[in-house]
Amino acid sequence: MSLLEVAAVDAGYGAQAVLRNLSITIEEGSFVALVGPNGHGKTTLLRTLSGLLHPTRGEIRLAGRRVDRLRADQIVAAGIIHVPQGDLLFPEMTVLENLRLGAYLPEAAAAAPHRLEEVYALLPKLQERRFQVASTLSGGERRMVGIGRGLMAGGRILMLDEPSLGLAPIIIDQIYEVIRALAASGRTILVVEENAMRIAEMADRMHLLDNGTISWSGGGAEFLSRPEILSAYLGG
Repeated sequence: MSLLEVAAVDAGYGAQAVLRNLSITIEEGSFVALVGPNGHGKTTLLRTLSGLLHPTRGEIRLAGRRVDRLRADQIVAAGIIHVPQGDLLFPEMTVLENLRLGAYLPEAAAAAPHRLEEVYALLPKLQERRFQVASTLSGGERRMVGIGRGLMAGGRILMLDEPSLGLAPIIIDQIYEVIRALAASGRTILVVEENAMRIAEMADRMHLLDNGTISWSGGGAEFLSRPEILSAYLGG
């Protein structure tokens, strides 16, 4: 069943067009990876899906409902949750306070105690650090708080923008274990990731975004077995 449908979308920043006639469909319960060269529209697509930008053309539908003209908070309420690139935490708030901010909408607030237990079960380090101020956390811990805050919102699709960016290899391994557990839970996930080879081992579906449009789509195993795709993406 199609959960998210993006049809012929154009979007950008003022007069600067970034996404061009972009179409993508994400099935409910699938793990989808979006890869491609830097600066070619991956983050712009997530910002457009989450309502931080609005398309200049095309439509975005979630479970059949058109959402491309809703405000960002309305899109969160509809079920699209965006964990942005970088930390973007409130540095002088505690881990627990940052997590609770993910459940600011009424429906999420009602479910917050249960979701907090789920977040702590998935990310036990956050329970240990729950009263620690966010600015004192390591880079990996801050990234986990960002993911946990997104999970507190509930939602129907979780979008992660470069979750491993700038982290040490051992911390990246930990982040990938979290992502793997989320995928195994049946949650619908869309990940933008710079490490295409590694994410392909986990993804049900891969989309290569180049110059603002989808230039190739296929399974993760197919991505790894297609030398022409690897050459185009990795440059070798």
